[in-house]
Amino acid sequence: MAPSAIDIPTPISDGYDPRKDTFRGPSKVAFNPAIHLNYTPPNRKYTYSELGLPLKGTSDFGTTEPFQLCSEAAVVELRRELLQPSTIKRRMHSWYRAPATLRGFTEKEAPFIHAFWRSPEVHKIMEEAVGIELEFALPYEIGHTNIQLGASGKEGVQEFPLLPEPVPAGWEEEKSVYHEVNVDDWHTDSFPYVCVLMLSNTDKMVGGETALRMPDGSLRKLRGPTMGSCIVMQGRHMPHAALRAWNTGERITMTCSYRPKSPALRDDTEITNSLELSYLNELTGQFALERFKVLKKKSEYMIAQLEKAKKDALEREPDNLDAVIMDRKAVKAMMKEMIWYLEVSMKQMKMHIDED
Repeated sequence: MAPSAIDIPTPISDGYDPRKDTFRGPSKVAFNPAIHLNYTPPNRKYTYSELGLPLKGTSDFGTTEPFQLCSEAAVVELRRELLQPSTIKRRMHSWYRAPATLRGFTEKEAPFIHAFWRSPEVHKIMEEAVGIELEFALPYEIGHTNIQLGASGKEGVQEFPLLPEPVPAGWEEEKSVYHEVNVDDWHTDSFPYVCVLMLSNTDKMVGGETALRMPDGSLRKLRGPTMGSCIVMQGRHMPHAALRAWNTGERITMTCSYRPKSPALRDDTEITNSLELSYLNELTGQFALERFKVLKKKSEYMIAQLEKAKKDALEREPDNLDAVIMDRKAVKAMMKEMIWYLEVSMKQMKMHIDED
């Protein structure tokens, strides 16, 4: 029987020692922003225009500089749920781009992970970073985690401690098949916006950045200087990779993906990448549900626009039965976008319009 988790009503510095805590499982600690956040706003943000990238997304926002987001206490609880045996067994996937990812955690499996990312405080930080209102791209993507593997491979993940520490003096990494492999190779995201949170100790870490490829072929490398730091980026149209880290026993980063909340903005979300490393019934069921939610919001938005246009027209010209009550250009644009959205949805789920 697994030992019980130690409740942490106060910060780690007040007597709790995670080095003596052996519990790996759903956290018993309630998220508390006063304990689990350690937020410092980013010093700088970069637009797509400033980075010299073509503007294809829903805003000109490109990326933030790294900034501190959460405390050591939060890192411990996030790692507690990532490193539980059932998660490693059921939620670890590999594919050509990344040797090890943990993803798809339900709220029952990972209550702290969900509470952290769903908290109003963290959500507000994400919106302030991007500059527009956001909502989750897919529940399945909350807490997607990339893990660097070493000589012990996937088996070694279960040995990672709750609180990572710097490697000792003279430590050398044993060479393995993963020695020259990126944690997540070059790609663009399937989701418009993403936060990448560092859950490993960075005191002696060399490399391990999120690298952005610029149009001239140069790289812009971003990594927070401390554990619990993060970057926020619009990675849907920005080539990037999670580079391997050196002089460290691990590199673990957790991400959360977002889409624009406004129905007036295009949702570029796809699941092309996710189809390669997910339980498909879970994933496509959520994807279909979220697509209809977005279409519902767009329909309600256009209904409100048309009703207002009609009301305004009749107030201006009460005796003109042929008063202009519709912006044909706007209506056509929205209808085309909704058709496109459904076509993309069916293509992503490998459905054909003429099949039974």
